[in-house]
Amino acid sequence: MRSMLALLAMMVALGTGHACADTATQTLDAYYSGLAAGGRLNGAVLVAQDGKVVYAKAFGYADFEARKPSDLDTEFEVASVAKTFTATAVLQLVEHGKIDLDAPVARYLKDFPYPAVTVRRLLSHTSGISDQDLERAMRAYAKTIAPRPMGQADLVPALQAGKVAFQLQPGQRWWYANIGYHLLARLVETVSGQSFDAYVRDRIARPAGLAHTYVVSAAHPSTTSRMAGNYDYEPRYAATRTRLKGDASNVMGAAGVVTTVGDLLKFDQALRDNKLLKAKTQAMAYTPDRLADGQPVSVWLDIGGMGPAEDGLGWFIFKDRSHGKVVWHTGGMPGCATIFLRALDEKRSVIVLDNTNSEGLYKAGLSALRILNGEPPLDAPLNLARIYARTLTAQGPDAAFAKLAALRDDTTHYVLRENDLNNLAYEMLEDGRLPQALETFKVNAALFPASDNVYNSYAEALEKAGRRDDALAMHRKAVTLNPDNSDSKAAIARLSAKP
Repeated sequence: MRSMLALLAMMVALGTGHACADTATQTLDAYYSGLAAGGRLNGAVLVAQDGKVVYAKAFGYADFEARKPSDLDTEFEVASVAKTFTATAVLQLVEHGKIDLDAPVARYLKDFPYPAVTVRRLLSHTSGISDQDLERAMRAYAKTIAPRPMGQADLVPALQAGKVAFQLQPGQRWWYANIGYHLLARLVETVSGQSFDAYVRDRIARPAGLAHTYVVSAAHPSTTSRMAGNYDYEPRYAATRTRLKGDASNVMGAAGVVTTVGDLLKFDQALRDNKLLKAKTQAMAYTPDRLADGQPVSVWLDIGGMGPAEDGLGWFIFKDRSHGKVVWHTGGMPGCATIFLRALDEKRSVIVLDNTNSEGLYKAGLSALRILNGEPPLDAPLNLARIYARTLTAQGPDAAFAKLAALRDDTTHYVLRENDLNNLAYEMLEDGRLPQALETFKVNAALFPASDNVYNSYAEALEKAGRRDDALAMHRKAVTLNPDNSDSKAAIARLSAKP
């Protein structure tokens, strides 16, 4: 009798487990199908437990012109999720004794002009190197080698030629830098003797069984029919999405990996099974790195509004441990939004790949972990400034303002920020769309009348339009709101002095 009761209890438990799994799958499908129906997801989703697929589905089109649907074998550019491959490559070479994490990068890359920068600092975005500080110098160097595009071998010469003094010292604070991962890919090439794309193919993709994973560049574009085109609003205020051209660069490491949701699950499992890296090495990669003052490397940017995180070696780590330790990376670029989440303790994986840069995608990925735990998905309000911009371009100022008026109070589904409208107006101004820029600055001033910055910005556009008196009035309004607005005070003195 006792054994029969035990058997019955086990059968009930198994039945309940299947019911819970079925419910989770149904909830995931309802959630992601709803996003797709609302135009907020175009790509593929995969959710796994213990390496087994719980939910997988594709949405929308890989090729809009040909009306070719996405499927689970569609290959997507994953943008900065590629950094997890670059970090894996570097850490493999660390295990083989060919790279010392705490050695200066200059030990491996001859003539690298920043002797205090170590390999570890590049991996955890604490090197002090800044894409923003380097932007002008890199553009200047690119002109000297045109029409040939920048390649891996040009990185160190470009840094030498630029002679840029960075604002941060190595180990001072976290500062996300794509150039750091370009340099790491160059480091892999120099130490291994292989091109970076060949290294990823031979040392990561093949051992992990990734049949649809490879690195693309201008010199080595995708040659398969499975790769999704990337579509986006270019510029941001365009009325419709258009297909974007491929990357004209031959620089790799920060992006450029093409893969599928299924291959990323295999990559995840190969790491969990210690096929690509030893457990000890991974534990180090999944532990927050330390700044020079001994504090953990805190990611000051709230990526996707998902909450506080720290940076390890190629992986972000959520501070919130309600799902155990979760390591992850996101990717974002024109026409591309991706997220790769790995709940190490719960043994869960979430992969979302999108080829239209859908808004709120990162929260859509994290919501899968919440759904599996019986929690509600995260709210991801749409950026109302973007909706305003597209309406302005397509239908004019009256329709755009009416759209704002109709939606701005619905804060559950939409968010409207002063800075978003201001940046949008400046983009229009820089692109020579003066009437639209003026209209957007004016609307921003009307919506945020307590901000001196909106009046200062509006004044700059008015002056560019030749409306000196109106510009002066807006600068005076800015100073009335903020007597310390030195920019507007200087503008008032300058404009008042003119006849």
